Amino acid sequence: SLLRTRDEKIQEQATAIVNTLSAANAENKALVVEEGGLTPLINLLRSSNKRVQEESCITLRNLSANTDNQVKIVQRGALPALIGLLHSSNAKLQEAAAITLRNCSMNSENEVRIVQEGGLPPMIALLRSGDSKIQGSAVVAIRNLSTNSTNQVKTAQEGGLPPLIALLRSFDPKMQEQACAALRFCAENSDNQVSIVQDGGLAPIIALLRSSDHKIQAQAAGAIRNLATNVENKVRIAQEGAIQPL
Repeated sequence: SLLRTRDEKIQEQATAIVNTLSAANAENKALVVEEGGLTPLINLLRSSNKRVQEESCITLRNLSANTDNQVKIVQRGALPALIGLLHSSNAKLQEAAAITLRNCSMNSENEVRIVQEGGLPPMIALLRSGDSKIQGSAVVAIRNLSTNSTNQVKTAQEGGLPPLIALLRSFDPKMQEQACAALRFCAENSDNQVSIVQDGGLAPIIALLRSSDHKIQAQAAGAIRNLATNVENKVRIAQEGAIQPL
């Protein structure tokens, strides 16, 4: 395989070709992995050649759209390198790594592994990114991770609630929906029910009950329902005007 050569010029060409092929269709996404392309691509995430690194990471992003590949990418040991790239100063690498992890986080076993490998703090940091694509991938990843009860606790412990609450006021409806969904899941935890309200999450969630977007409305209603399992929150929810839009 040309991906395994030590010649960087050949690596550049090989990774660029595989990247193009992996973006073409679903069959190619499966074929690249079947033909043994996954392990060398993962190894090249640590290349000192920025172009090789970019092409490899973008290819993994493409491959991770396939559900079987989401499992294999994690099984082959890609998480440390992908998580490390969340800290990159290269926006292309950061975005591709965030999207790959976002896709991989759709798998329930991967939800656990990503957090165990230290993926949560840098993903939370990306909620404050000035790049909307990176920010969007991060919020979806955290929504996926927060379906796990242990991750719900860790999201709060790592300071994830305030930036999620801030995104409820985003001008991007998709960002609002995903942030509200993440908070809805986090609010399944009793301690988080208190923290979300203390951190100022109640008012913007109630405001989203009046959204013209039905998906946002549904997430907001689900979040209110979970928050309302706390006795003190029931009073606050009524006081802050949630009953009328409900």
